[in-house]
Amino acid sequence: MIKLIKISSLLTFAILLNSCISENKELDAAPKNLKEESAKISTKQKYIGSTEESWKHFYETFKGQGKFVMLNLVKYKPMADYTGIEVSNIQKDKTGKETYQYYKNQVEKILEKTKVGSILYYGESQDFLIGPKDEKWDAVILVEYDSIEVFVNFVDSEAYQKIRGHRKASLEDSRLLPASNVNIQEVEK
Repeated sequence: MIKLIKISSLLTFAILLNSCISENKELDAAPKNLKEESAKISTKQKYIGSTEESWKHFYETFKGQGKFVMLNLVKYKPMADYTGIEVSNIQKDKTGKETYQYYKNQVEKILEKTKVGSILYYGESQDFLIGPKDEKWDAVILVEYDSIEVFVNFVDSEAYQKIRGHRKASLEDSRLLPASNVNIQEVEK
């Protein structure tokens, strides 16, 4: 029951955060000239990988903190595209969704073998209850890792390096949001 509450709380937090930071904010209360300027410059940037700056900030924030959960929002490409990607076992003529499923299954195997984390939740996404109508995600994934240190070892591992290209080949856009693993009993005190 507590794990279900944690997952529900994380999903609610992610949806609210996403609606607050979306580049496609509702501008109804904004002055007319601001609406016009925003309409002219409104572009939606896509994200597949981290930057050196975001990685460093992530590492410093979670270093020594123990368990954390990574919220993944993903949007699939219609067809997987391996252009410029070196990876074993290319998923030829597969959709982005099929290729991402292959990638997710391989990640699960690595996590099960190494015992450094687990996929808590994977589900297909729907329209926002609260959030921009024009922003869509295909799936939501919550992954718990034992620590930032084991996460770094995981992404640097030979096993992960062999499959990571499938993620890039399958995704049109993504968001990764790490969150502290809050103990619900501590919050209730």
